[in-house]
Amino acid sequence: MDDLGGTRPDLLSPKPTAVPRPPLALMARPRLVAKLDCTASTVLICAPAGYGKTVLLSQWLDGQLHDVAWLGPDQHNREALWPAILGALRRCPAVPPRALEQFSGAEDCAVDVLGDLAQVLTASGTTIRLVIDGVDGFAPVERDYWIPALLNQAGLPLQLVLAFRDNSAVDPGPARLSGRVIELGAKDLAFTVNDINVLAARTTTLVGVQQLPELFRQTQGWPACVVLALRYLREAANPDAALGDLAANDRQLSDYLDHQILSALSREERHVLSSSSVCREVVAAQANILAGNTNAGCILSRLADDKGIVESSGIGRNVFLVHPLIRGYFKARLARKHPDELLRFSRIAARWHECAGEPVAALRHAMDSADNDLIIDVLERHGAALLGSGEVVHVRRAIAALPDALFAVNPKLCVVAALAYVESRQPTTATRYLAAANRHRTAEPPAELRELQALAKARLSWFSDAWESHDPQATVDHAALRFSGHSDVRNEARMVTVTAALVEGSYGIAENEASAALIEASEAGNAYLAGKVYLKLAAMYSLQGQLRRAGEVLRLSEEKLPRQLWTAGAGRSAGALMHASAALLRAEPNKALQFAAAGLSELGQLGSSSTGVGGAMRATLEIITACAHLDSGNRRNALGDLRQARLRISRDHVFARPLAASIAVIEHTAALAFGHADQAREVLEWAEERIPGTGELCLLRAQGPAGISRFDAASDRLRPLHAGTITPLLEWTRLHVTVLECSMALRTGRRTLAGKLLEEALHTAAELDVLRPLAIAPREVMDFLVERVGAYGPREALAQRLLTLRPPTDTRQAQSLTPREREVLALLPSHLSQEQMAAELHLSVNTVKTHIRIIYSKLGAGSRHDAVAAAYKTGYLP
Repeated sequence: MDDLGGTRPDLLSPKPTAVPRPPLALMARPRLVAKLDCTASTVLICAPAGYGKTVLLSQWLDGQLHDVAWLGPDQHNREALWPAILGALRRCPAVPPRALEQFSGAEDCAVDVLGDLAQVLTASGTTIRLVIDGVDGFAPVERDYWIPALLNQAGLPLQLVLAFRDNSAVDPGPARLSGRVIELGAKDLAFTVNDINVLAARTTTLVGVQQLPELFRQTQGWPACVVLALRYLREAANPDAALGDLAANDRQLSDYLDHQILSALSREERHVLSSSSVCREVVAAQANILAGNTNAGCILSRLADDKGIVESSGIGRNVFLVHPLIRGYFKARLARKHPDELLRFSRIAARWHECAGEPVAALRHAMDSADNDLIIDVLERHGAALLGSGEVVHVRRAIAALPDALFAVNPKLCVVAALAYVESRQPTTATRYLAAANRHRTAEPPAELRELQALAKARLSWFSDAWESHDPQATVDHAALRFSGHSDVRNEARMVTVTAALVEGSYGIAENEASAALIEASEAGNAYLAGKVYLKLAAMYSLQGQLRRAGEVLRLSEEKLPRQLWTAGAGRSAGALMHASAALLRAEPNKALQFAAAGLSELGQLGSSSTGVGGAMRATLEIITACAHLDSGNRRNALGDLRQARLRISRDHVFARPLAASIAVIEHTAALAFGHADQAREVLEWAEERIPGTGELCLLRAQGPAGISRFDAASDRLRPLHAGTITPLLEWTRLHVTVLECSMALRTGRRTLAGKLLEEALHTAAELDVLRPLAIAPREVMDFLVERVGAYGPREALAQRLLTLRPPTDTRQAQSLTPREREVLALLPSHLSQEQMAAELHLSVNTVKTHIRIIYSKLGAGSRHDAVAAAYKTGYLP
């Protein structure tokens, strides 16, 4: 690698060598070698020191020494370029020994000399690769005269290969325009992440999972710096440790940058880089202010064009990004030698970004400046807007950096802090800050402060046990926040309105408000607001049981909210809850348990409210967890857990009705399936109080009679659903109804009707992306599904998937009990007498005795106790 520690052979040898061996065989570069092999054009390789220019040329020319003339500048005696070229050609084996005797090396007319050279080489029938490694080591007057002549001489049988560090050393001019030049730069020569990983393994360096991407981010694949960084990590031998700032912590790397890269810069260039090192990227005008030099932008532009340690972009290419290692070097040097200057530069940068309308960068630089007054000023001016655009983490870090005493005298700062923590779904902390703001509020607070306080109060109300008495929507309307002059305040007020509509079940209003918010978010280019709106819409569809639409919108929300914002703000618990609900209803109980566990781990942040948003989410996740345990076969205590979750849902809960509808259907269906008639009756009585006039209550009233073959009564209780006089709160309730009616049709011998109902159920399941009601369907429905396999057309894949969800039971035994026999079997563990069983099933005692005798025979049992034990073992009973 060229210039690695000052060990390049062609710079140390008193006489030029042929093709030098690389000082360190780091990595084979087959892709680049292949690219060079495929061209006969002029090759220009330009990159700063340490990018492996010499190594690449050595790999390319290895084994092809016969037609190569290689030269590098002799730094002890700066001979002219033409004599050096002549000497390299005379040493080339492909050039006849006395073919170049006519040249003395003192010629000074490039056109004549190169014309004569072309004749000599053409006569010898040889095309030579002339490699000039380190063009910029020759005097400018020499290279500016001879290099353009070499590039533009027609008919010269030379393939010119030039390697140099500074772009100003070579001007390809017409050769580039004519397409006769292939160019490789620093980005071409830089190592990829995979290259670094391979190199680490080759040098037995343990690099941690987190260290590798950070190593690449800081070095940008700069080969020499990668080698030194790996050496540093090998000595540290701790792959779990944070990588830290390489330019500050690795002395060898810092010395390398100083001696090999930065020592070649002028004092003015070094000052510009030093003063702008506080910025990740800097524009020309900002660089001028930081450096106190109106020419600073031009200097950065020159460094970008010529030196390759700065990148330029943007309109007019006036946005500059200094290489991370160079920036890190100068910033670390300031911190060690001139800490006050570092803080001063940060203050200047903060003020500049604030004036430029870039509050995020302003807040970041204000924190770097350690100037509390500056931090407070930026938070007061821009805190609410920053939160509205998703910069929750930055605002909270700034708040944490300030002493508590400053909040005691600044109500606006307290309100911004309250909004930051409510955005992070930490209402307990938010309430503390809002209380502090109220304690120090003046008699006539400014309008902006009143708006922010009203907004914080409204948003916090949802997390309170007394959310109904607080009436968040009334707070928003009273404060006229929807007409605020600040767009972020208006947007958050609209979000309060959306939530209020969802709580009231006014889904049309919620959708209209959300659509208006989406339009505003799109016009403002606010991805964070759009993500929050999509999250609200996902919740709306989920509350209605439209799981497919909820999943589609939830994915849009996750795309809009990057991971760091998703976990720090709007999506943290709500996303896990919706994923858990969707997995449960897709009959994926194990996935549901994973998502529910993730959601439950965050609920402590939502405070101790039993009926607010936190309480509603906690109740929902408890329902999902209990049901998922039930579906995954872990039935011990599952019904009891469902009962406990149901009893915790009060009428005052946020989203109480959809929650009640969901738990009622799940628990009632499970209780009947497992023969717990008393619990099923308890659920029905509870549902009659909580969700009267709903489709879910019609379903529950029908399921009981259907279970004991009172099919006419069951049909009567479903009739209002079909007439449209009553509708379900949850769309997937209709799927339960269809499955129940399919079961009744099969048990009464109406197989044609059962087939139509099964088709309808499959269509609804696909439309809603809900499988659970079919996956837990009565055995006769699943048997019927098996019979018709292959005849479902576009729903065949869904039917096949349902079959894979069937519990592993003995198929022969499952088919050997009739539906009526299974009804009798379900009552055997209840200790009812045969007369009581007959009354429960509306059968004669003799009929019940006959069924029991047949059940004993089929299960191989000699007593009621043995039959119950065999039924548990074979899966007839849970």
